Amino acid sequence: MHMRVVSMKIKPELVDGFKSASTAGIEKLLSEPGVVSTALLQQVGAPSHFFFIEVYSSLDAYNEHLKSECYLDWQKEVANLLVEAAESVEYAPIYPLEDAWVDESVQS
Repeated sequence: MHMRVVSMKIKPELVDGFKSASTAGIEKLLSEPGVVSTALLQQVGAPSHFFFIEVYSSLDAYNEHLKSECYLDWQKEVANLLVEAAESVEYAPIYPLEDAWVDESVQS
């Protein structure tokens, strides 16, 4: 199991473009092998601050995602929308327990 939370601050005038590019990218991301779940959250009261919550079946699945066309295309599209570099932090699941997140028989 590999989980990350990515914090991104977007130029206020470019928030709609970020949301559009990201939701299109999420649709592609969810079809990648080893992707368990993802969510994109927009901070209430600070609408240019976003969080991605990403869950992969393994660190290898995450590393493969970083090489995927889906990720590289999205990265190019949003790079100029950022106020500053994104912050990506790895987390471990507490609840639900790790086994509850992934049914390995379903993951590729």
